[in-house]
Amino acid sequence: MPGIATPLLMLALGTAEPAAHNSDWLVASLDASCDVTDIDFSDRQHGFATCVFGSAMTTDDGGLSWTVFDTGLAQSLVFAHAASTDELYSARLGFFHSVDRGQHWQALGGLNTASTVFDVYFGDAGHLVAIQGGTIFTSDDAGAHWDTRWPSVQDINFDELHFPSAAVGYATGGHGSVLRTIDGGVHWDVLSFAHGDIGASDFFDDDHGVVATAAGELYATADGGGSWQLIGPSPDAALLMDIAHRDAAHWYAVSYQGCLYETRDAGAGWETGYCDASANALVSITLRGGPAVAGGNGGVVLWENRILKDGFD
Repeated sequence: MPGIATPLLMLALGTAEPAAHNSDWLVASLDASCDVTDIDFSDRQHGFATCVFGSAMTTDDGGLSWTVFDTGLAQSLVFAHAASTDELYSARLGFFHSVDRGQHWQALGGLNTASTVFDVYFGDAGHLVAIQGGTIFTSDDAGAHWDTRWPSVQDINFDELHFPSAAVGYATGGHGSVLRTIDGGVHWDVLSFAHGDIGASDFFDDDHGVVATAAGELYATADGGGSWQLIGPSPDAALLMDIAHRDAAHWYAVSYQGCLYETRDAGAGWETGYCDASANALVSITLRGGPAVAGGNGGVVLWENRILKDGFD
């Protein structure tokens, strides 16, 4: 799930090698307008993305072309999860489930309040963890019922969840909020992070992770969030919206300023893969389908061409 800003929350706000666009990244085609808020894939071919103003879209070719449709939910959705080609989940003012590829939706578990459901982790056997504003919930029946595990506390709020394993998870967000669980989301501990709002985060295993701050800095942890070390500035000092990793050194990131970046040395150096000519914010990137796929404002969706070209599977 992308970080603190989406097309709903337009925040103004290293050095990267300059490049407006290279052949490793193809611009996908959409059959209608869609400002993307989140993207997910169930397999290499089939993907699902949520958009503003109640729209969403699907792909059958790995992300090169997309079909936009109206969900009928009358809200700007911010979370997308593709469990299969037909079974989809979305969220914002509620948590919604579809079994017919988004044509009909059912609200699950009574999370339909005025507070945004930003992210949901899908574990095994119907175990889910959700963040709604500054509250964390778990469900053991696929979202039909929820238990509060972290009640809202002033100046602690979240917009991303990461579970590098079934037991260990992290919730990150504004005001430098970082929480950690070691029991699948039942209990949470507040970790110290004194470097400001967190715009994007990713965790590679139970102990190692990276966060990007709203001030344009990157910090890494090697001890489960017990301490944080400055890596350096984010590429182009950009406000990073989402980070995804292939391994502990190879990361991708997208920015509010409309650029896509890549590092192969754990953030020490960055390459610019794409920068949108109209500076449309890129807010989400996923590797769940194999090739990286990123999306954002203005219907901009990018597909990583080189993975297929190089034969990576």
